[in-house]
Amino acid sequence: MAEKTQNRELANVINIRLNRQLLYYIDICTRCGLCKDACHQYVATGDVTYLPAYRAELIRRVYKKYFTRTGRFIPSLVEGREPDDRLLDELYRTTYACTGCRRCMYYCPFSIDTTWLLGVAKALLLAAGRGSPILTELAGAAVMKGENIDLFKDVILESLKDTEKEVQEITGDASAQIPVEKTGARTMYVALAGTHTILPVAVIFHHARLDWTLSLFEAANYGYFLGDNKLAKTIADRIVDEAKRLQVKQIILSECGHAYRVMKFLYEAWAGEKLPFEIKGIVEVMHELVESGKIRLKKGSVTEAVTYHDPCQVGRNAGFYEEPRDLVKTVCRDYREMTPNREKNWCCGGGGGVVAEPAMDEFRLKTGMKKVEQIRVTGARMVVSPCENCRLQLDGLNERYNMDIKITSLMDLVADNLETEK
Repeated sequence: MAEKTQNRELANVINIRLNRQLLYYIDICTRCGLCKDACHQYVATGDVTYLPAYRAELIRRVYKKYFTRTGRFIPSLVEGREPDDRLLDELYRTTYACTGCRRCMYYCPFSIDTTWLLGVAKALLLAAGRGSPILTELAGAAVMKGENIDLFKDVILESLKDTEKEVQEITGDASAQIPVEKTGARTMYVALAGTHTILPVAVIFHHARLDWTLSLFEAANYGYFLGDNKLAKTIADRIVDEAKRLQVKQIILSECGHAYRVMKFLYEAWAGEKLPFEIKGIVEVMHELVESGKIRLKKGSVTEAVTYHDPCQVGRNAGFYEEPRDLVKTVCRDYREMTPNREKNWCCGGGGGVVAEPAMDEFRLKTGMKKVEQIRVTGARMVVSPCENCRLQLDGLNERYNMDIKITSLMDLVADNLETEK
């Protein structure tokens, strides 16, 4: 009896999320199988449980068991299932393996958004106490830092001293700075953990003469990967509150597609408020700076063969396709396009928080084979990608499959190829 009560309580999570979109996705899938060739994980493993349609089917079966008349009385007729331990184990394995790339949605004749459906799956898992331990720990650490920022401030400022000296050496300007907590600055830049995402931007912003300040917090949001919207909002609140306190006019997020998605497309709905500043990604900002003439690039300065990897969050989920290509093609003399590309690009295999899960290392490297094949066909010796998770995955693929290529960020490519004033 207790188990049945618990199962009903878990099923109620679906009831809470039940809306027209969920009902549409549940009803419309014909299990045609077109999504199978679109998923890099299924293509690499041949494991049916990684099929996008199958992942969604696990949610659909719980729905049919509890929210259809036939399912309540004869669940076997509609393949209805209890959200018992067996189903939850399977749901965990398939849900937290998904990179959220949304490639399957572009091939589905009904545009079913499997990633959105897996948001319901994650809510179900969290309600059952089955959320990813690693992602939970990382999200909790971010919240703790937000609550105790004064304990970290001196360490952050100290770590920036050497980076600031590097900026001065690169720019040749001893007055170049990395401003922090600058009230009234027009722009607040939110980097990732580590100064490697601060240095190139500081150089670019110095050349562009931008009025900016650096956030004390990181852009990454592991609450989003975990599937806990409340926790994701709390993590994002740190950045929003800091921007409000400093009275900035815009937030620029580093090369982190999911962080941009959270702040640009999700936060206002979670918070129920309109943000008093604009949200931009560094990719679009660098393109704008070149287009406006605030910075100039050395045309054709990179002579080796170069290709560009479309990060799923930067490309499919945010729509930045041409801006990064314009920058790469300006700097690189021998540009080679991967096929397919843009909205049909293959996921590298490291998104969705997967690259943060040590237990999934072998799986993600195996499922990155389509990306390896794409790169090899181009013959490129350098891969540019404006996403930290993608670069970590590409580094792993590079080592595992002896690709002997260089992986670089778009920020570094731009910063390393700036025309300096004579």
